[in-house]
Amino acid sequence: MRLDIYEKKTIVKTYEADTYDLEFGILEDVADVVKIDDIETGSDAEILKMAAKAVIGSMDTVKYLLKDIFDGLTDDEIKHTRVSDIAQVLLDVIRYTIEQLNRGLTSKNQQRVSRS
Repeated sequence: MRLDIYEKKTIVKTYEADTYDLEFGILEDVADVVKIDDIETGSDAEILKMAAKAVIGSMDTVKYLLKDIFDGLTDDEIKHTRVSDIAQVLLDVIRYTIEQLNRGLTSKNQQRVSRS
C-alpha cells in the first residue's frame, strides 16, 4: 500500500506498507460503515463505493486506520493526501480483510469436517 503526501501538485513524501491486519475494534467500526455483509460481487467498484462511505461516515476511524498503517503519518499530512489515494488504501485493506476472513472461515470449516 502506498500513500502520497502532496504540496500543491507535487509529491513531497510517500508512505508505504506491505500488509495490514485490522484490529478487531477498527474492523467493527469499519464494518458499521462499510456493511461488509452487503458485498455481493466483491468487485473493486463495489468495494470502492463502500470505502467512500467509510471516508464520509467515519473520518476519525479512517484517520486512525491510516496512521496505524503508515507509521509516522500525521494529521497534518493526511490533509495533504488525495481522496483517491485514501480510497485505494481502504480498498486494499477491505480486500485483504475479506480474504483473511474467508481464509479463516475456510480453515474452521475444514477443521469441523475433519473432526466428524
